[in-house]
Amino acid sequence: MIDSPHIVISDLTKRFGKKTVLNKINLHVKKGEYIVILGPTGAGKTTLLKLIAGLLPPTKGEISTDTGDITRLPPELRNLAYLPQTSDYSLFAFKNVWNNAIFALKMKNEKTLPEITTIGNEVLDLVNLRHRYNALPHELSGGMKQRVALARAIATDASIFLLDEPLRALDARLRIILRTEIKKLVTDLKKTTFHVTHDQEEALAVADRLLIINEGQIIQFDTPQVIYRRPKTIFAAYFFGVTNLLPATMKEEKDGKVIFSIGKHTLTSLSTLRGESEVSEESMDEFILAIKADSLKLSSVSPTDEIGFNELVGKINDSYYLGKWVHLIINIESFPKDLVIAIPSTEKKKYKVGTDILIRFDPEDINFYNEPWARIKELEDN
Repeated sequence: MIDSPHIVISDLTKRFGKKTVLNKINLHVKKGEYIVILGPTGAGKTTLLKLIAGLLPPTKGEISTDTGDITRLPPELRNLAYLPQTSDYSLFAFKNVWNNAIFALKMKNEKTLPEITTIGNEVLDLVNLRHRYNALPHELSGGMKQRVALARAIATDASIFLLDEPLRALDARLRIILRTEIKKLVTDLKKTTFHVTHDQEEALAVADRLLIINEGQIIQFDTPQVIYRRPKTIFAAYFFGVTNLLPATMKEEKDGKVIFSIGKHTLTSLSTLRGESEVSEESMDEFILAIKADSLKLSSVSPTDEIGFNELVGKINDSYYLGKWVHLIINIESFPKDLVIAIPSTEKKKYKVGTDILIRFDPEDINFYNEPWARIKELEDN
């Protein structure tokens, strides 16, 4: 068994003509880490994988593993397995499922036939395709083709796995099963894995660390828990999870707390939850509060209730059933926009459209950023 390498990416930049697709990417990845890459379409996710794979030359920068500098090595010498995001998944059209799955093992000529047979059976069992071992690619569905490509990647002795949306063509049930099995497998084998996805639930389920990139730059690189609850930038706050963005004005800051006004209301956050955004002097008085939809607490309200610290009364305007969760749309008087609040679907009957509710804001759940209010519309429009 080959341990996954320690990977260092330094100032990695890629330009196509005048367009910069990746700009000075710096990463330090431990052996065996499972890195999930998230970002909007066109952020540079696939380009990053192709640079690591050696399928594209960098404009600038270096890629190193514990075996040395691999920046200029051809793909076949990098000891990695790359699962591309293509319609045919780079399968050999005239080889059956079995021969596609074991192709890399046979080409390396490092294992005996019984060993290859054992590995082949194991990976086809993992992706639930041993019963189609003799089928050709044109006889398979798109999801089955993707599973064959995944089996081929897993079957190799590669020390780095590069998976570009490996589960996107699968049905929901199989995605959940396979993401669990893939994570367990690569963790047991101590493989370093880069996994691109658009599915945030998938990312939360498997990532040791999340890499959020946008417009070719790293926005944040940290554990899923930190990025979800403590996003450093307004983009990370809005992009990852369902987040309410509210324009606010700072009233005062003292004793480790910051008091904001929103319309006629006030909310208090902890001063340690300030984001790392940089803005011009024109917007120094403008702040944006970011509050996750699942962090807000609700209770029924009556006319005799006294409204306490970080508590507001709102009216339920609408609700949307999303399976495990229900999203309530809440209007608060003088708030510039409605709030989205996520509650477990088991509690749906407690909160009916048209009724008033009491909303509690925990200061520890209110991140804030010194950003111009126009940034909210910019994010929401994109």
